[in-house]
Order: sequence, then structure tokens, then C-alpha cells
Amino acid sequence: MIEQVKNLVVKDIRLNWRERYALYSMLLYVLSTSYVAYLSFEGIISDDSWVALFWIIVLFAAMNASLQSFKRELNQQALFFYILAKPRAIILSKTIYNSALLILLSLSSFGLYSLFLGNPIHAQLSFVLCVTLGSSALASILTLVSAIAAKTNNSSGLMAVLSIPLLFPLLLNLIKTSKLCLVSNLDYFPFNQLLFLALINIASALLSYLLFPYLWRD
Repeated sequence: MIEQVKNLVVKDIRLNWRERYALYSMLLYVLSTSYVAYLSFEGIISDDSWVALFWIIVLFAAMNASLQSFKRELNQQALFFYILAKPRAIILSKTIYNSALLILLSLSSFGLYSLFLGNPIHAQLSFVLCVTLGSSALASILTLVSAIAAKTNNSSGLMAVLSIPLLFPLLLNLIKTSKLCLVSNLDYFPFNQLLFLALINIASALLSYLLFPYLWRD
């Protein structure tokens, strides 16, 4: 199954590289929202608002990126993949690809956001780990929700309804951890919060691994 996961990840990379406009549109979204925030606050923003707005930008970028996950695997293509690969290999490959894509978008957003609105973060390493683990957790949850929503005619609407309650505790933890990274002590490391994010990644991946075969069969 590891070989199938690898081949499916490579397939997603090649397909999305052919349609680079999707990636460029997400990068444009990050750039435009950061610039609009700069114009709105005139470059002066409180630390708490900086953190909250950053994760709002990342959240909508994650939902936009994950919504496209299963749009290709519909109808005849779904039957083709059903015969070709194991369902668990499919969901693992989607989770890995979406996690890597969202980590890239989130770190890019952090750079652009800091360029326009400054960077109040003192514990830089802890914040980068928070962004990495948080982006991966967002992608893991949204990938499974996207698989469920893809079975309906109104996938975007259903995805928003299903994902927000699931993501609410995660977002609260991300905001709390980010605020802890604002402290002036450069050596501070929010171990408990980062451990919680790592456990969410593991739990969401296991949930997808166990439940997706039943969803894919339908």
C-alpha cells in the first residue's frame, strides 16, 4: 500500500502542476487578504488581532484547497480508482498531499502577512511548529470532510456546515498557542499545546483511515 500511496501523491502533484492556476489563485488569495488587512489597519494592529486574522486567512485557504480534493474522483474516475487502488491508500495520499500544500500556503501566508503587518512573534521556532502542525491538522480534517461532501450535489455548502464545528476546538488551540508565542522569552516552548496538535493529526488520520473505505464503497 505504501507504493500505491506514493504513486497517488505523485499523480496529484502532476495533475495540479498542469493546472497551476489553482495554486496561483490560492497564493493570490493570501497576498490580497494580507494587503487588504494592511490597508484596513494602516499597518498598525494589536498582537491578538494579528493572531486571529492570520488564522482566519489560513482557515479559508485550507477550505479552498481541500474542496478540490475529490472533484476529479467522480463517476467513471471513481470506479477506475476503486479498481486500481485501495481506499485507504487514496485517503492517505490525499491527506499527505493536502497537508504539504497547506503547510506551504500557511508558511507563505506567514511571510507575506509579516511583510505587510509586521511580525510580533518572539518564539519563532514554536510558532513555525504551530503553523506546521496546525496546517496539517486542518488538512487532515478537511480532507475527510471533503470526501463526504463530494458525494452530494452541494459539496461546498455541506463542507462548510460539517467542517466548522469540527475545526472550532482546533482553531481555539491554534490561537491560544500562537498567543503563547508572543511572549518575549525566546526560549519558551509550548510543549503541551504542540503535543495536542500532534495528537489531533494522529487522531484525524486514524479516523480517515478507518472510515473512508465505507464511504468510498458507496
